[in-house]
Amino acid sequence: MPVMDVPSPPLADRVASDLDVLFVGINPSLFSAAVGHHFASKGNPFWRLLHAAGLTRELLDPADDVTLPAHGLGITNVCPRPTRSAAELGREELREGARALAEKVAALRPRIVALVGVSLYPLVFPGGREPGPGAKRARLAGARVFVLPNPSGLNASYPGFQHKLVWFRRLARLAGRVPAERDGSGGMRPAEHGNPASRPRRS
Repeated sequence: MPVMDVPSPPLADRVASDLDVLFVGINPSLFSAAVGHHFASKGNPFWRLLHAAGLTRELLDPADDVTLPAHGLGITNVCPRPTRSAAELGREELREGARALAEKVAALRPRIVALVGVSLYPLVFPGGREPGPGAKRARLAGARVFVLPNPSGLNASYPGFQHKLVWFRRLARLAGRVPAERDGSGGMRPAEHGNPASRPRRS
């Protein structure tokens, strides 16, 4: 039986308090829900984008998503129900998911909420007038908001890896993380992310 036809439990959030960045997707794919890990499709370069942008010091696999809070990062979704397409989600389901997200952000207090997909901004901020990817003036429960293009290979508006990487790098700069830099010997020096446990908590 194909893995996506097997009923699967809800995909668990990978979160903790006081994260640097909380990534927010619209909902899990059937494949990600079936294997139990976020952005698990081989055609989705999310994990490579994180590493190339300097948001993680090493390249993580989907199975490593449980370690994200140790990197000061987290992942959740507006709607927990997995579908083949986000178009299958109902309006009330989306509205309730947006309300639940605001409550989650208020409880977790991340520094930045990164909405993964430009269609998420008007969903989370109805009537908001800041289209496109990038940093927004709006705040969500006190957290800064950054919109990323959907990393899926099916995203025709941002078709190439480099087109998406531009925005992941801008997020990395906003979060105080930079890609690896050249050291004096001509080698590569990784950016210092610090120990999340040692970062001061926000009041």
